[in-house]
Amino acid sequence: MAPALVGFALAGLALASSHPPRAPDNPHTPGAARRQVAYPATLAPGEGRVLAEQHCLICHSAMLITQQHKDSTGWEKTLALMEKWSAPLDSAGHRNLRAYLLRRYGPRSGHAPDAPPGGVQRTP
Repeated sequence: MAPALVGFALAGLALASSHPPRAPDNPHTPGAARRQVAYPATLAPGEGRVLAEQHCLICHSAMLITQQHKDSTGWEKTLALMEKWSAPLDSAGHRNLRAYLLRRYGPRSGHAPDAPPGGVQRTP
C-alpha cells in the first residue's frame, strides 16, 4: 500500500506544479496585458549602426547597448576599453561609432527616441 500512496502523491505533486501553456496575449481581449519590451533587440538606424553591428555585436547583445545612456566621456571610455580588449577601430571609425552611440544612446532626456524595429522603449 505504501508504494501506491507514494505514486499517488507524486502524481498529485506533478499535477499541482504543472501549468497549462499560456496563450499569447491578445490585445483585442478586454483586460489582456500587453507585454512591452523595455529595450529593443536591435540597434537604432543611423550612420554608425553598421560599425556598431560589426564591432560591438560580436560580443554583446543589442539590448546591452540600447540600455546604456552614457555621455560623451562614458562612451569614449567604453570604446577605449573595448579597443584595448580586441575590438580595434581606426580613428575615423572610432569617431563615427562614438558619435552614433552618443546620438542614439546618449544621456536620457525627457523623452525616448524613436524605437527601432523589434522593440518599444519606455520613457524615463
